[in-house]
Amino acid sequence: MLKYGSPESVGLLSDAFKDLKKNVTEYMTPANYGSASNDEVHPLYPGATVMIGHESTVVSHFAVGHTFKYADANGTEVPKEHQTRTENDTIYDIASLTKMFTTIAALQQLESGKLSLDATVATYVPDFATNGKENITILMLMTHTSGFGRIPGLWTEYQTYDERKKAIIEQKLLYDPGTTFWYSDLNFMNLQFVLEAVTGTPLDQLLHDKFTGPLGMKDSFFNRGNKALSEKLMSRIAATEYQIEAVGPMEPQRSQPVWGTVHDEKAWSLDGVAGHAGMFSTAWDLGIFCQMILNNGTYNGIRILQPSTVDLIFHDFNAAFPEDAHGLGFKLGQFQGSGAMHSLQTAGHTGFTGTSMVIDRSSNTFFIFLTNRVHPSRTWSNINRVREMVGTCVARSFGRNV
Repeated sequence: MLKYGSPESVGLLSDAFKDLKKNVTEYMTPANYGSASNDEVHPLYPGATVMIGHESTVVSHFAVGHTFKYADANGTEVPKEHQTRTENDTIYDIASLTKMFTTIAALQQLESGKLSLDATVATYVPDFATNGKENITILMLMTHTSGFGRIPGLWTEYQTYDERKKAIIEQKLLYDPGTTFWYSDLNFMNLQFVLEAVTGTPLDQLLHDKFTGPLGMKDSFFNRGNKALSEKLMSRIAATEYQIEAVGPMEPQRSQPVWGTVHDEKAWSLDGVAGHAGMFSTAWDLGIFCQMILNNGTYNGIRILQPSTVDLIFHDFNAAFPEDAHGLGFKLGQFQGSGAMHSLQTAGHTGFTGTSMVIDRSSNTFFIFLTNRVHPSRTWSNINRVREMVGTCVARSFGRNV
């Protein structure tokens, strides 16, 4: 199990983590980071929670800034007495980190024999075999080599869940299957429908029963139905975007800012539960996730995956696309997510709302960086430079001169 300890207790240098906290804090100072127009000055995020683990030991876990700070998309601050501070247990909309949870569900079904990487998607969802998609495999979905592009606004063009699901399944391709890497949410949206078809269980229930529940990840959940949450729970959740103000009137018409319901419009239009986005979680719960992977599929004596299945996360299935190395579900060796720690044994993912998690198998280390950088507007910042900095500080804790 994870435990707290000093960096020195596991052979790391503590000064690197002092620099890490200083740097994460400084990026909340308004400055021109070149993320918008040249004359716009913004902080990169209102708040952040960071957690670093090595050898099953949490060596750094801290929070800075605010979970709610702004009254509109322009950045008008609410009175200080109404602002809320970020905490170590703040719950974030983790956006595309949801894909990593969906990946675990898919890997479990591979183990059970209900799913095969080389089987076509249409084997499990027959209606998928339209518009040249007959030969797309499960592997292609999990490595973003299916040929899918972007999907139009589900919430504007279709009125019901069934209509939206049908549109996702029957969507046309941008490229011929297997010829190109193109990151597309459609891959994991369709993987959800495959999983639900082979298990007969909704994705949120499947993940709770087979993954988050057994490991005690009590703060990892979907908000099915986009329902109002309790005041107690909302007090722990980080606010996201004034979406209609920031993007335009074609956005879903809902309470602003988006807070406690999924930020991603596509996931929102699918009742809050989707294979690509929709989950909420904390740094601690994601730490359990990462440690389970580093433990070759177990945590606290509970086995989630077999070691040979975990290996598939760190195997590069995209050798034909060397700039886009990919295990099953996880990106491999991505500098923008892991900085100086990047290697083909470094698996991770980022999320649009300002989240990332990285698992470095070779050093038995993970690092989690969570922000609500879309509060008050997605146009304010790109935080890749901070993600890289986090990975570089971790590398320096090993004494690396980077």
